[in-house]
Amino acid sequence: MGCSKCGRPGVIFQEYSGLHLCQQHFRQDLLHKAKKTVRQNHWLVPGTRYAVALSGGPASCALLDFMHTLVGERTDISLIAVTLHNNEPDSMENAKTITESLGIPWFIVPDDNAEIQRGNRFCAPDGSPFPAHASTECQLRHVAEQMKFDALVLGYTLEDHAEWVLRNAISGNTYHKSGYATKTLKRVQITRPFMHIPRKEPDLYTQIFLNGCVENAGADTRVDDPISLLLARLYNRHPGVPYALVNIGEQVRQFRDRVS
Repeated sequence: MGCSKCGRPGVIFQEYSGLHLCQQHFRQDLLHKAKKTVRQNHWLVPGTRYAVALSGGPASCALLDFMHTLVGERTDISLIAVTLHNNEPDSMENAKTITESLGIPWFIVPDDNAEIQRGNRFCAPDGSPFPAHASTECQLRHVAEQMKFDALVLGYTLEDHAEWVLRNAISGNTYHKSGYATKTLKRVQITRPFMHIPRKEPDLYTQIFLNGCVENAGADTRVDDPISLLLARLYNRHPGVPYALVNIGEQVRQFRDRVS
């Protein structure tokens, strides 16, 4: 099917928008949505030092490329990629290749990092709104603080945030703030530019535009549980459901911020 905007061959059909997009318009659309999210949340601040969480998976590679596109030419903002050392050679190689290609400093956190081990003892179990990633996010926050970075950029996508809102609604938990602090650390700002972008789009972005840098990036794997499976079925039938959940969550957050 041809692109809905220019007629060139399409690379993606967006169920939620009804549009077929070619490579050029797909890239413009993804970058526009991510930039809009950053702008609306006031996440781009002069003088800020940003640490981008880079696992080597497609979403994180797309995230790093986006941040480089957004601030790569600015001299008043610092950008570094941070990777927790893992035993997946393809992921580590992807992270190495893309940071070298973009010219972004890359810091690998070793398994036996003393600050990581110390920080984990101070992290509350619900310190992250994403239970499956709480430990990883906790470690990354401590690294960002240890290196004196002001903000941590994470690649959570639309489905992640929709699941977050749904879990909170079921459990009765409050909506967490977008920055987290422990008893020993200052608040590190958490930014999530892809929070309004479906998971498959950063994956496709990496496959199309970063193929020369990231050779072995398949789709990010997730651990399925009843809530994520339920949300996936709802998304297949009603593509607007994740957006509605995220919008509700944002309204709750804004209300909480006004009254707190």
